[in-house]
Amino acid sequence: MKASLFSFVAAAALLVTTAASAAPFDHDRDLRRLSPRERARVEQAQRERERQQAIERTRWEAKHRHDRGPARSYGHH
Repeated sequence: MKASLFSFVAAAALLVTTAASAAPFDHDRDLRRLSPRERARVEQAQRERERQQAIERTRWEAKHRHDRGPARSYGHH
């Protein structure tokens, strides 16, 4: 009983790992399968997205830089 259960678990694990390594999850968007023009377009869009995220992050940090108020020395009224 234990041997057959172990055999089933081992077979299932082997099947899952083989399927996972066979192809990328999103193989339609694999950059290696795109034409050079399409790859350049996708990479440009990714750079633009990253640039926009950096701008938004900088804006958020500037807005929240002094959320705790200005630094004050304690003990002074």
